[in-house]
Amino acid sequence: MTKILPLFVFLASLFLVQCSDSSPVIETLDNHKITVKDFEAAYDTALDSISRLQNIEKKTLLEFIEKDINEVPQNFQDLNYQLQKKNFYQTYRQMIMTRLVAEKNGYISRPDVAEVIKQVEMQTIAQMYVSEQVEKKIQITDEQAKAECERLRGLDRNIANLTIDKCLTFAKAQIKQLQTREQLPLVVERIKEEVTIKRNDKFDLDAYLAPKKKVEEPANPQK
Repeated sequence: MTKILPLFVFLASLFLVQCSDSSPVIETLDNHKITVKDFEAAYDTALDSISRLQNIEKKTLLEFIEKDINEVPQNFQDLNYQLQKKNFYQTYRQMIMTRLVAEKNGYISRPDVAEVIKQVEMQTIAQMYVSEQVEKKIQITDEQAKAECERLRGLDRNIANLTIDKCLTFAKAQIKQLQTREQLPLVVERIKEEVTIKRNDKFDLDAYLAPKKKVEEPANPQK
C-alpha cells in the first residue's frame, strides 16, 4: 500500500502538461512552472487514485492523513507521512526535476523505456477503470451499516468503545470490502462480454504459452 504513492507521482510526472493558469507560481524548474493550481490538481488526483485502488473512501483517507503519525498503525505510517502535503510536494517536485533531466538526456525517447511506460499506463488504466465500475455497484444502506456496527461491537471490545459515527464508518468499510470481493469477478466478466474476440485457429496459443522444456544434456558415458 505504501508503494502506490511514489508510483503514482512518477506516472503523473511522465504525463504532465504545462497549462496556463492565473494561480501563483510556487517555483520554476528550468522552464517548467509549478503553480498552485497544478500542485493542487496533482495532490487531489493522487488522493482519488489511492482511495480507488485501495478501496478507501476519500473522506476516510483525508481523516487518516490529518492524524498524527503516531496515532496510525505502524504499517500505515509511511503512507500517512507521504500524503502529508509538505512531503507530497517534495516528492512531486523531485519527480518533475527527474523528468526534465531524463528528457534532456533522451531517456524517455528510448524504445525500451517507452515500452515500460506503455505497460505501466495500461495497467494503471485497467486498475482504475475496474475499481470505478466496482464502486458503482456497491450499495450500503443505513440499516446494513447499523446491523454490521452492532455485530462488530459484539465481537471486538475496541470497536464497542468507538463512537456511533466511527463505528458506522468502520462497518461501512467492512461491508464495502465484502461487496467489492463479490462484485469484482462480475465486473471483470462484464468487461470481457463487451469485447469481440476473434481467435486465430492457425495459431496454437497453448503451445506458445507452455513452459519451455530444458534440453537435458546426455549423461557422460561410463568408461
